[in-house]
Amino acid sequence: MGTGFTAGADEGLRGDSSLALIPTFIVVAVDATGMGIILPLLPFYSQRLGATPFMIGALISIYAVCQLIAGPIVGMLSDRYGRRKVLVVSQIGTCVGFVLLAIAGNLTLVFLARIIDGLTSGNISVAHAYAAEHSAPSTRKQALGMTSGAIGTGLLVGPALSGLLVHYGDTYPVWAAAVLSLISIVATIALLSPDHPASEPLYQQRVPEPTLARTIAGMRYAWRVLALLIVFFFVNSMFLSQIGLFLSARFSWDGHPFGARELGAVFAYAGFINMVVQCLLITRANIFASDRIIVLAAFACMAIGFSGLAFAPRISLLVLFLTLIIVGMMFTRSTLTAELSRSTAINRQGMIMGLNQSLMSGANISAPLLSGVLIGHQLFVSWTLVMAAVAVIGVVLAGQLLPPQPGKP
Repeated sequence: MGTGFTAGADEGLRGDSSLALIPTFIVVAVDATGMGIILPLLPFYSQRLGATPFMIGALISIYAVCQLIAGPIVGMLSDRYGRRKVLVVSQIGTCVGFVLLAIAGNLTLVFLARIIDGLTSGNISVAHAYAAEHSAPSTRKQALGMTSGAIGTGLLVGPALSGLLVHYGDTYPVWAAAVLSLISIVATIALLSPDHPASEPLYQQRVPEPTLARTIAGMRYAWRVLALLIVFFFVNSMFLSQIGLFLSARFSWDGHPFGARELGAVFAYAGFINMVVQCLLITRANIFASDRIIVLAAFACMAIGFSGLAFAPRISLLVLFLTLIIVGMMFTRSTLTAELSRSTAINRQGMIMGLNQSLMSGANISAPLLSGVLIGHQLFVSWTLVMAAVAVIGVVLAGQLLPPQPGKP
C-alpha cells in the first residue's frame, strides 16, 4: 500500500482493483468453506450430545455474546495494526475452535469451542474492510460484492463437503473445517500483501482523526443503515439457528426426516444463489433500481417466503419459498453492507465493520433463543410468521430510512 498517489495513478489503478482483490477472494472463500461445513452439522452434532432446541439456540447466542465483546475491538485493532495481522489472529482462533469442536465429547467443550471462536471472530468484517480499502469509491460495491461472492462460494462448497463427509462420522466434517481453517491462515500470510496502519489508502485520502465518541455520534446516515441491518440480522439469525430442526420436523427425503446431509444441500443451494446474486444480478439490479427500492423488494421477498414456508406441504413449494428467502437475504446483506461502507471514511472501515458485527451479534444473542423456544414447543407456524412480521418491519423501515435517490441521505 503506497502513499502519495496522483489522480492519474489513481485512475490507472482502478482498472486493476479486481485483480488486487483476488487473494482476498481466495482467503475468504477458503475460510467460508470451513464455516459452511459447520453450519448444517452443528444442530444435529449438538443434538446427539444431548442439546435441546433452546440449547442449540444458546450455542449460537454465546458465540454472538463473544462477538459483541470482540467485534469493535477487532475492527479498531485492524485499523491500528493492519488488516492482515488481525485477520491471521482471528483465523487462528477459528482453527482452535474447530479442533475443540472435533474432540468434544460433551456440550461443555462444544460451548468452549464456540466461545473461543466468538472471541477471536472478525474474519469477515476485517475482510470487508480490506476490500473497501483496496477499491475505488466507484467500485466499492463490486469489491464488497466480491468478498460476499467468496462467502457464497464457501457456503456452496462447504455444506456439500459436509454432506459427503458426514457418512464417515460426525467428526470428519469438523476436522475438515479445521484443516481448511489452517489453509486459510497460510493463504492469508502468503497471498495478502502486508499493510501498515500509517499507509494511505489506495483510493482516498484519510480524514482527520476525531475522537471515537465524536466519530460514532456523527455517523447519522450510517446509523440509519445499521438500524436496517439489525432488523436483517435478527430475522437472518432466527432463520439460520433453527432451520435444520424445522426441516427435520416438517419434511422427509427418501423416507427419512431431513438431517445433516439434506440441510447441507439446502445451504449449498443458498451458496449457489449467493454466487448468482453477487456475480450476475446485484450490479444489473442497480441499473434499473435504487438501493432503496432493492432493499424494499428484498425485505418483501423474505416476508412472502417466510409466510409461504409456514404452510408449504411439498418439497417443490419448499424450494420456491426458500429461494425467495435466500434471494431476499442476499440482496439485503450486500446492498446494506455496501451502503454502510460508503457512509464512512476510508480509515474508519475497520471500526464501522466491527460495529456492524457487534450489532449483528446483539441480534444473534436474542433471536436464536426466541427461535429455540418456538421450535422447542413445536410452534413451527409461529416461528415462520414471526420472521415474516420482522421482514415486514424491514420493508417499513427501509421506506422511511433510506433516501429515495442515491447520494441524498
